[in-house]
Amino acid sequence: LKEQQADDLRQEMATIIELLKDREVVENEFRSPHMPDSESGEVKKHTLYDHIDQEAVDALQVRVNDCLNELRIIGDANHEQCAQALRKIDGIVIPAAEDISVTWEGVEAIGKLVDESQSAADEIAQDVQSIDHHCDQLRDTIRDMELEGGVLSMDDYNVLLRDTNEVSGIVADLDETLAGVRRRADEINVRFLQYSAFYDESTRRFAAVAQIAEIGQQYVQDVASEQIQYAALASAVDTALEDMWGLVSWYRQFHSAYDGLIAEVHRRRQAQRELLGAIEDMRARLDAVHVEELRVRAAFVDREGPFLPSDLCPFIQDPPPRYTIEEAGDAGRFASVQSHETRYSKHIVDSHAFNPPSPT
Repeated sequence: LKEQQADDLRQEMATIIELLKDREVVENEFRSPHMPDSESGEVKKHTLYDHIDQEAVDALQVRVNDCLNELRIIGDANHEQCAQALRKIDGIVIPAAEDISVTWEGVEAIGKLVDESQSAADEIAQDVQSIDHHCDQLRDTIRDMELEGGVLSMDDYNVLLRDTNEVSGIVADLDETLAGVRRRADEINVRFLQYSAFYDESTRRFAAVAQIAEIGQQYVQDVASEQIQYAALASAVDTALEDMWGLVSWYRQFHSAYDGLIAEVHRRRQAQRELLGAIEDMRARLDAVHVEELRVRAAFVDREGPFLPSDLCPFIQDPPPRYTIEEAGDAGRFASVQSHETRYSKHIVDSHAFNPPSPT
């Protein structure tokens, strides 16, 4: 957008410069910066372009071009950084999601299986303790039998028989409990393997996403520092463009103001002619009044003077004062402008005409 604005501005500037170069200044009226050629005596064509500061125009255009080039460099660098970041991201392989169902109900089921296994472990501990108790009784009975010479009493036989039967029942319960523990352990192991696979898969996917985020964060950090410089350059471009637009506007006003200058010169010349005519008429009237006053005073002196003492009114013999009109300023500055030397119609000049009041 700024480059388009700069191109439009350059075109506007080139257009107004050509207008100023094509507009010739009326000679012998306005001061020309060109001196006659020392050999040929010719004077270079005098145009409105001779009165502008081309160096200022060039300096502004250089400012705009330099800022735009810097903006372009930063933009290209940002584009390359973005491309590099995208290439790095494309190189990161995100593992495909496997069909692994992990639900909160499944996690609760594992917890329930663990609780059941803990209860079974407590039961097993009680069964083992009971077996130890029966085994202690069997050992005590066998020791008593050995002390009695190997004779087994009926009471000891009943004790051995009862303990043997109870131990068998306890062992059967223990086998059943161990079978349940093994079943739960297998189910927990299956779920553990399933959840471990899900965890590993998620860890790999999260690691890939983390790499992408790190690349994106680094790109944002790199771009953020350059954006500060970019914003400063963009502001400098806006300022330079505003200065150039102001210069273009001033040159256009200069071009149109020269139209008014020509009309104003014609108007002043016309006003000067009319003023000179009024002055000449007033001078003639003053001269006539002065001559008439001389005649009237002379007639009075001739008629009454001989009878008036000289010391009574000494000034009666004085001549009347003579009034003159003096010019101030350069009355001939506007004498050389001719209406056919401009491209403006007569009504433009007449619209600026000066009409002095009639002398009384």
